[in-house]
Amino acid sequence: MKIRSLMLAGFILSGSVHADPLNRDHLVSKYPGLEEGNGRPENKKILCPFHRMLERAGVYDEHTGFGGELLVNVFTITAKAKEFGCKIIGCGPVATAVSGGQIATASTGFGKVNLAALHRSLGISHECAFTWAKGGNTVSDAQRSTSLARLEALADAEGRLTLDDLQAVKNQICDEQDVMFTVPGQAEVLLIWTFLGGTDRGYIDIADVDRFFHAELPKFVSEPTSL
Repeated sequence: MKIRSLMLAGFILSGSVHADPLNRDHLVSKYPGLEEGNGRPENKKILCPFHRMLERAGVYDEHTGFGGELLVNVFTITAKAKEFGCKIIGCGPVATAVSGGQIATASTGFGKVNLAALHRSLGISHECAFTWAKGGNTVSDAQRSTSLARLEALADAEGRLTLDDLQAVKNQICDEQDVMFTVPGQAEVLLIWTFLGGTDRGYIDIADVDRFFHAELPKFVSEPTSL
């Protein structure tokens, strides 16, 4: 069984550090592209659904590198993530780690994260994901559709999912790909669960998972943290 290290799904997990409650209406007012149908096409080179959503909404437009490269400095990432519920003390060190892992593979410059090369962050990247295939470097429509179908099959009559449901599908993907699911790999599951309000409500909506996987702001959002 092949073991792969972690790519923090949003590289914004904040441990036990809590941010202020999110105001979805305020976020949509400031960034209209977050709403379904208002943003430009998603950039499938950005594997992280959280940052793919922000890029699609134009949040990073003023901070990309020359020639349209998606090189965003760590300070900008942490500042923008804070608007979406993560305190700088939580997401800053993780974004820095991603940057360091990319520097080791010559994928970015000092103090910057290449959003289109998250798979090249040494010691941070991982496989068996919900939205890209094993060995892939872009979002896979087939993998995303399969994951959503499996989650939908586990949802209750009201379209609600539990943390165990997310975990079950994640484990199935890892088993099929012969990839050992490590403790750090829990980050992708926890990002989805917490950002879509699982900690607050005890469930998340399959419709919101679909929106999030397609780089659209979910209808219910909460602070993204680990448990």
